[in-house]
Amino acid sequence: MKVSARQAAQYVLMLSLAFAAGCPVTQSQDVPAPALKCVEPITGEKYWLYVPSNYSRDRDWPLVVTLHGTNPWDGYTRQIKEWKALAEDKGLIVVAPRLLSSQGILPVSRGRWYEDLQRDERVILAAMDDVSSRYRIDRQAVLLTGFSAGGYALHYVGLRNPERFSMLIARSCNSDVRMLEDQVKLTDAARRLPIMLFWGKEDPVMTDQGWAIFEYLRLHRCFETRKGEIRGGHLRRPELAYRYWLAHLPSRHRT
Repeated sequence: MKVSARQAAQYVLMLSLAFAAGCPVTQSQDVPAPALKCVEPITGEKYWLYVPSNYSRDRDWPLVVTLHGTNPWDGYTRQIKEWKALAEDKGLIVVAPRLLSSQGILPVSRGRWYEDLQRDERVILAAMDDVSSRYRIDRQAVLLTGFSAGGYALHYVGLRNPERFSMLIARSCNSDVRMLEDQVKLTDAARRLPIMLFWGKEDPVMTDQGWAIFEYLRLHRCFETRKGEIRGGHLRRPELAYRYWLAHLPSRHRT
């Protein structure tokens, strides 16, 4: 991906902030059930899974698919750590697959990056299928969310497969309008999909990219797209994502 001098400077700033803050996971790790490290049998790829301790097969459960940002400041292990306390409290099954496309710091070849996005699409959908084969999932309550550079796969996979998700939520996410132009054909189903983009006001890279993707989606008649600028910087905020999702969940899951 080619970047301008201004974008390069912003990347350096974001890198410095990432080194300083380390994108820490501040959520509680005190949950009664273990996070499970799984291998999806079709692709052979790894993902983390959290299933609430009170899970039973007498009802369908909401599913969160959460996409990580750039290693080493984020990763699929950190994503399951940030979501599992919320999952236990709210009754959510959470899947965190391991991605290759979530590179938000250094430019990479666009052709290679598109190959990584295609691979990640297969991995994400296969992990969802694997979990759905073993647990009761409510297909009307499936959230795809990403943090930081997980936004690339969020937009790519979510907009190419809108029938698989009930909502997309980008949490301080990178985005790339050219990738959408090259790789995503927006269908009527994609245009009906609720999308929430939010980022910290003190997060300059994500502010620019958040506005760009919001304007692109609204210009292309994705009128269910909303945005929010939140006080603070480059933070994870899964609890805020859940609050946005709650309004779109079937009433049987609202607690």
